[in-house]
Amino acid sequence: MDSEVVYERKILVFFDVLGFKEMVLTKYKNNPEKIEEILTTMHLLAHSHYPSELIVFSDSVINILEFKPHLEEYGQTFSDYLNVIVGEISAIQMKMISLYGVLIRGSIVLGDIRYKSDRNLLFGPALIHAYELESKHSIYPRFILDQKIINLIKEDVNGMDLSRDVDGHYFVDSFKWLVKLEAEKEFLAPIKQKIETEINKLDETKNLGVLSKYHWFLNKIIEREQCNLKKYI
Repeated sequence: MDSEVVYERKILVFFDVLGFKEMVLTKYKNNPEKIEEILTTMHLLAHSHYPSELIVFSDSVINILEFKPHLEEYGQTFSDYLNVIVGEISAIQMKMISLYGVLIRGSIVLGDIRYKSDRNLLFGPALIHAYELESKHSIYPRFILDQKIINLIKEDVNGMDLSRDVDGHYFVDSFKWLVKLEAEKEFLAPIKQKIETEINKLDETKNLGVLSKYHWFLNKIIEREQCNLKKYI
């Protein structure tokens, strides 16, 4: 029996696919390979030197990441490492909406878990916290960070792709750097068009719960456009 090490401290990134029921039962009803492709897209750090583990269960995707994976060897701080994670989440958000018309939300937490890959076993306080943060607080298609992580990066947070929302939660702001250059505006245009297309589809189905999430996402883009344009006029 393992009595010495009960839990390990890890970073958990919890992904939730919005509108997953409709995706399985209607949109990709006869194409389970497409659903698998979408779910496995959410594997963070898969092509980096940082270790990562992925667990997929229905519409939930959990990334298990090291807390401090030999950062000194790469001349990095924890903020540098977190910025890599945040950047990948932003890229995945954009890929999901541009390729599949799918919105995702989630949480990023630091805490204790027990994980055994050979037994498909995962539990611990961090997993409960990640789930509750995603399900009760994220609400909209955003990834919010727990306070433990914010405390570790508080001196660097303004220089990262993070913003504080109206409810006080810090979230991954995929549009923080946009609309400074013409090339970035060109990147944003098809994203907005895709969201508007999905909104029109949802208007027809009267799926108000999911529809509100798309409107929130579109409004965040418009807010960031207006904010950044004021800076550069």
